Amino acid sequence: MTADGVYGTDIPFASGLTVLWADNTKGKSTCMQGMLYALGLERMLSPRREIPLPHAMTTYLNTDDEKRIEVLESSVSLEIANGESQVITVNRAVKASTDTRLVSVDFGPALSGGATDLKRQNFFVLDPGAAQREDGFHHFLEGFLGWRLPQVRRYDAPETKLYLETVFPLFWVEQKFGWTAIPAAIPTYMRIREVHKRAVEFIMDLDVYKLEVQRERLAERIAANSKEWSVVRQELDRFIARGGGRVASLSENPLADPAALSNAHVQLAEGTEWIPLATVVMQLRANIADLAAKAVPVVEEQSEEVTQKLQQLTQDVDQLNAERIRLHGIQQLKLADMRSLQRRIAALDDDLVKNLDVQRLQRYSGVAAALTPDRCPTCEQALVDTLLSQEALSAVMPVSDNIEYIRSQKKMFEDILVREQSAESERRDQLSAISRKLIDCYSQIRLLRSELVAPGTNPSAAIIEERIRAEARMRDLEALQAIFDDAIDRLRTLQDAYAELLQERAQIPTEKLSPSDRDKLNRLTRLVQSQAKDFGFSTFSPSELSISEDSYRPEKEGFEIGFETSASDAIRLKWAYQMSLLELARDEPTNHPGMLVFDEPRQQSSSRPSFQNLLSRAAGAKGRDQQVIFSTSEDLETLKAITASIDCEEVIFPGYILQKLD
Repeated sequence: MTADGVYGTDIPFASGLTVLWADNTKGKSTCMQGMLYALGLERMLSPRREIPLPHAMTTYLNTDDEKRIEVLESSVSLEIANGESQVITVNRAVKASTDTRLVSVDFGPALSGGATDLKRQNFFVLDPGAAQREDGFHHFLEGFLGWRLPQVRRYDAPETKLYLETVFPLFWVEQKFGWTAIPAAIPTYMRIREVHKRAVEFIMDLDVYKLEVQRERLAERIAANSKEWSVVRQELDRFIARGGGRVASLSENPLADPAALSNAHVQLAEGTEWIPLATVVMQLRANIADLAAKAVPVVEEQSEEVTQKLQQLTQDVDQLNAERIRLHGIQQLKLADMRSLQRRIAALDDDLVKNLDVQRLQRYSGVAAALTPDRCPTCEQALVDTLLSQEALSAVMPVSDNIEYIRSQKKMFEDILVREQSAESERRDQLSAISRKLIDCYSQIRLLRSELVAPGTNPSAAIIEERIRAEARMRDLEALQAIFDDAIDRLRTLQDAYAELLQERAQIPTEKLSPSDRDKLNRLTRLVQSQAKDFGFSTFSPSELSISEDSYRPEKEGFEIGFETSASDAIRLKWAYQMSLLELARDEPTNHPGMLVFDEPRQQSSSRPSFQNLLSRAAGAKGRDQQVIFSTSEDLETLKAITASIDCEEVIFPGYILQKLD
């Protein structure tokens, strides 16, 4: 709506190739960008939310008689159909009282059919959730197209959906930015990792990313399983250590072997030896039974036996203290050795880095000769060191040999350090057990000494306490065994889950590409080679072109094609790539929508034969139920001479596209 009435246009796009022609600045690109705008895809062009349409849709428009008319209201309507022959009409305001983030969808052919009683539903675009929530237009459009966009990794967040704005550039090339990259000018500001690869993988329906995600998620589950195993193991070690024991024959990491947990058991420190918990429990039960079978004697009957026990405990304390002093002395020496090993390893790390840098510099400079102390490395003159005997001079080890020697030395010292750390952990457990044993012995000594001075007719407190202590010890050991059994049950559950995860991993193909993926890429390579030849690509032989299995970009002999091509050949290669994606969808199962839009495809003054071959190849879409739309301002006579020989539809506007409507 303008101050001079209603202006607009109606452009039909038939199946197959449609060529839209208008002179420069007459509104051709306005129509192409208007379709993108109707679909809410302006963020494909820029992260800014500004309307990507010129003044003819927002402020004023020019007419063929050179008048300037103010625009009061404007909107875009686009009728689209999917593979199920369902038709919808998308309406979006450009300048109106309603918010431009509102998209209205009529369920039916409101433009071509002229129906007015169609069901209408409103959606929103641009706001968060437009691609995920039920009322978001891109969520609706994704379902309408029959797509299921994958979840992909981001740089600043775990996962997000592969947005439509990253997929459309593979089959919709707009004039300003679309011709700047091969395969497409895909926006990167959405922070999606390797967004070009993810978009191509989706359009080609490759299995590679699905397999990669499966591997990553399986690796995460395996890592979580190992982490939980370590947590259970560490908790168990702490509980057992408090009871004066240690866990033996238990792996630090999960194992799939069902018998891996059967040998795990608890050991208790008895002096300087480690005794299995089961053995200690059996001995303690026998001792408790013996004590329970005897009556509690009086003090005078126990005096001689108490004296002997006191002497024995005193000897035990002396032995334990001696052992503690010995272990403590060893511990101090070993700690000093470990610190020395750590310093040595750090020095070797520094030497290794320096030698690697020297090797790198030699490789870069082309100097690989070994340095010798009797030869100047710069001028190669002989040197005589008068402070050393000439017999002391010998060849210096080459840098490569020196690196290997340093690495072997570092590995050896690291292995020694690991052994020393393991021995240190065992010494700490022994010292802890000895300390607890000493506390118990001192407690018994105090009790026995008090009994020696007690009245002779009193019941023996030592015997009574021995029974109590034995029963309390039995309860502690039973609790310790219960904790151990519970932990083993948890570890067995983790072990079963770990075995299932390994089976899942074994079922995932080890190769990066599935056979289907490889066939599609080989087919795409042949199509690109064929079309590049048809379009006159001449920088090198088109047969040398291939599609990278890593980046999916065109390459030659394993190297991506960059500045070595001319500007016109770069355009030809882009034609070939995106036309090949369209043709690939004819023979292979892909997610390609079966349409291709080129706005001003004849960039960089591409030759007429190249442009003619492009149109001829694009015309083949009609027989394959595909649609190609080219908009151009090519010389009209030249264009008509080309289109006269091919099967296509022409939409020609001799003046401004936006005209006054009746």
